[in-house]
Amino acid sequence: MGDDGTAYVSSNFAGQILKARPGKSPKVVYTDPNGYEVGGLSVRDGVVTFVVTRSNRETFENTGSWLKRLYPSGKVKTVADLHAYEKKRNPDGRTSYGFRKSDPKCDAKWPAEIGAPASYKGGVDSHPYATATRKGSTYVADAGGNSILSVSSWGHVKTVATLPGIPYKFTAEVVEGFGLDPCFVGRTYYFEGVPTDVETGPDGRLYVSSLPGGPEGPELGSRGSVFKIDARTGHQKQVARGFLGATGVAVSPHGTIYVAEMFGNKITAVRHGHRWTKASPPTPGAVEWTKWGVVATTDVLSGTDGTSPPAGQLVNLG
Repeated sequence: MGDDGTAYVSSNFAGQILKARPGKSPKVVYTDPNGYEVGGLSVRDGVVTFVVTRSNRETFENTGSWLKRLYPSGKVKTVADLHAYEKKRNPDGRTSYGFRKSDPKCDAKWPAEIGAPASYKGGVDSHPYATATRKGSTYVADAGGNSILSVSSWGHVKTVATLPGIPYKFTAEVVEGFGLDPCFVGRTYYFEGVPTDVETGPDGRLYVSSLPGGPEGPELGSRGSVFKIDARTGHQKQVARGFLGATGVAVSPHGTIYVAEMFGNKITAVRHGHRWTKASPPTPGAVEWTKWGVVATTDVLSGTDGTSPPAGQLVNLG
């Protein structure tokens, strides 16, 4: 959202950026020439920062990702190759996911169709979801790499932090519901942290929403959370949790945190440990604090099943 009220919205799967001025119809200002996924928009002084991801549509493997900028003139500049950095550094390569306490006999009964092994280290994967710019640095939430990156104005990339594995203890009810072997009851599985959005707060810290790996619905409960990170030291603290599909975060000048819960169909506000529902729109994706109120994208999954047209909206929640 620009200072003049102009909104920039990404149509990720269409590979487009749309510009919407108050009272006017949205206008496409960028279309990726290769049809790649476009997202992670942030804007400052009329310059739109965004990310592009190339994926194999058959294997769903992410094979390329870049940080780019769109200038008012229409010129597009590639700032950094994020996938190349992930391939070289793999920030979460030392993080252990899955069951950290080994039980070979039980681990062997972990179903392959779940998609994630019984235990593993962070692999090479870059799928940037969000950007935020502050004092010449652009911060990137890389959902594939489970990391927060900092990119300088000349394209130098470094790791700010990696999100920790998110623990989940299997209950008898969940084990039975998923048809797992009873040996998994009581065992703790560490899911990937998966950052989905990053914003800068009034205290200078980064606020990051996390939607852990595994089932994104209510099957394992509301596991989403928000982390506060010191960009200088990488120190992080979980400041809120219990969200169902935390896909976006915003912070007001007074420190109120707003979280878009895509699968909870609501925007939740959190301040000093208290929480309340700000609004209940269908499948919200992104949420932003503006001087005109809290703005969010809604119905963001419409049209993705191929049976209905896209019906996503940008709404001001006040």
